[in-house]
Amino acid sequence: MTTRTDRTAAVRIAWAATKLTRAGRHPIAIGRLAATVGMDPAEAHRLMDLMGFVIRDGLVVMDRGSRPSERAGSDRYRVDLFLLAVATGEPVHADAVCPATGARVRVHFTRAHVLSVDPPHAVVAASRLPGIDLALGQDYVEALVCTRFFASREAASGWLLENIDGRVLSVPDYLAHTRRMVAALEAWPTI
Repeated sequence: MTTRTDRTAAVRIAWAATKLTRAGRHPIAIGRLAATVGMDPAEAHRLMDLMGFVIRDGLVVMDRGSRPSERAGSDRYRVDLFLLAVATGEPVHADAVCPATGARVRVHFTRAHVLSVDPPHAVVAASRLPGIDLALGQDYVEALVCTRFFASREAASGWLLENIDGRVLSVPDYLAHTRRMVAALEAWPTI
């Protein structure tokens, strides 16, 4: 069992790792990551393990191949493409299948703008990260992570009934939420 403090610190260091590794394309030494966020390397290693990151030969590699997301239906450790766009500054093309209707969902966005959404009413189903506190006074931001694209709000209604802490947002609204969440993460003094 982990504490709320551990989970919050783990999210902070995972964000730093995502940015420094350019979403896993450029592995970095755990010592460099620890120094960047101002913590002991052993503590950084423990927190990265908690978040499901792999550290191989002292390098953070962001290899999640052996993690639970390999199991059908598991959303744990699934990478949030919106966070990756904000972290890397690179455009993202998402091509998914709506789990409720089987319809193709295609989304193209940058860190600043949604460029296209097909079908136009597609939505993002996002789960709340339990125990993560991004409370910064009036600037409170709920920590959400994208889990699925659905063809419409109606198509996501079954998922929402099964995920009581979940949220369903339009693609532009989810991108705006992601930018607010990242601003809250980066407002912490150690990132």
